[in-house]
Amino acid sequence: MTSGHGPNDKKKGWADGKGFRRFIIGALVVAALAAAALGFLPAFQKEEPHFEVERVPVFFALWGFVSFMFIVLAGQHLRKIVMRDERYYDERE
Repeated sequence: MTSGHGPNDKKKGWADGKGFRRFIIGALVVAALAAAALGFLPAFQKEEPHFEVERVPVFFALWGFVSFMFIVLAGQHLRKIVMRDERYYDERE
């Protein structure tokens, strides 16, 4: 008797459906676009920014996106430097 939680079980959960994934991605895209659109409203902008670049309406959204992309792309190349062979620990025994 199996518990139904093994790696070979074919039973899918409620979050594995294609419709659910599309809904979640769509909701995230709508939320991101709404947050970016709010950045253009004067009520959501800084009155006295510390730096001139902060006057750009969606500066912080762009800065966060560029920073995130840098971290992801740098991580891909860093992995090549620090990655070990699959049999690394087996060879020591």
